[in-house]
Amino acid sequence: MNPELQSRLPLLRPAAQSDPLGLYLHIPFCLDRCTYCSFTTTRDRSLQPDTLARLIDDLAAWGAALDRPAVDTLYLGGGTPSLLAPDELAALTAAVRAAFDMAPLVEATLEANPGTVDLAWLQDARRLGWDRISLGVQALDDTLLSRLGRIHGASQALESLDLARRAGFQRRSADLMVGIPGQSLSKVVEDARTLAATGLEHLSIYLLDLDKACPLRGEIDAGRLTLPTEDEVADVFESLQVELPRLGLEPYEISNYAHSGAESIHNTRYWERRPYLGLGPGAASQLGDFRWTESGNIALWAAGRGEVDLQELNAAEALAEIPLLGLRMHRGVDWAALRDRADTLDLRPTCDAWERQLRALAKNDLVLWEADQVRLGSRGMLMSNSILQIFI
Repeated sequence: MNPELQSRLPLLRPAAQSDPLGLYLHIPFCLDRCTYCSFTTTRDRSLQPDTLARLIDDLAAWGAALDRPAVDTLYLGGGTPSLLAPDELAALTAAVRAAFDMAPLVEATLEANPGTVDLAWLQDARRLGWDRISLGVQALDDTLLSRLGRIHGASQALESLDLARRAGFQRRSADLMVGIPGQSLSKVVEDARTLAATGLEHLSIYLLDLDKACPLRGEIDAGRLTLPTEDEVADVFESLQVELPRLGLEPYEISNYAHSGAESIHNTRYWERRPYLGLGPGAASQLGDFRWTESGNIALWAAGRGEVDLQELNAAEALAEIPLLGLRMHRGVDWAALRDRADTLDLRPTCDAWERQLRALAKNDLVLWEADQVRLGSRGMLMSNSILQIFI
């Protein structure tokens, strides 16, 4: 364990014991790298044994250091966790159960690439206790999927959703991307209808993000590809806000829609600022007022030499995160509770300044006030990045 973190254990331990944790494990391996990807991933599978060995060691170390804390949500992300062999997935699952109190577990999610799963693998995962699956569909257009560097086609994506159903996953999610160069935005709505017709319980709608260096960014900068306009993207998001509820998928967060009761419990904890522990290269954690990110250098991390980026939030930063994250949720923020918290921290002037700005935005229905509950309106959701700057 990193010495900086070890020295903070007397403060981290009570935070881990005060509320069940969310546990995130990062598997950084992929068969190929998507053209838009800036995540901590690699195609170098030779690092896989050492990475899994360290993950298992870290599970044991953190379980002991935090006095075997309770875990109520588990998430295996990547990368492509579905590249793990059945025995590797079994070993990792067993290590989690050995190190943590899993009695409160209500959700165990794993991410999968539609091009890497078959029925036998999915059945093995289901038998190990994984009960929710998130499939990176992205689009149901083979040309666009090839442009994104995805290794699957549209028919394979739909087949994977069916295989997951047959394997016993009653909670299935798919990702759908908006803003791909050359994408017919009306096709996004058609794809959403097609995915909803499979009976999946959850759909995530993501805007293509090219803020960081990646091959697709280079193609656009060189003028070889063109992104849809902001107005075109806004139109499709507005169409989805109308269409998806008709299909039984209600919005509960800016980018996420679900059947009632099928919301991602693990991801919701991030927006609610509940504690989580992330293990693996590039993984993030938050316990109490401490947040840290593991080294994103996969080889160094696997060898136990990566540095940790540790931050201790002050009272003002911690308070700001409540609306910053909470307004992403469709239900919004209990402003009366936020005022009370601000009073306790002697930060009421800061809270009042935020409120004045939000009240001004309410005149254009960007923000909706319902007594002391505040949330973003439908147009506010589209402008969330600029609105949330209030709290940064």
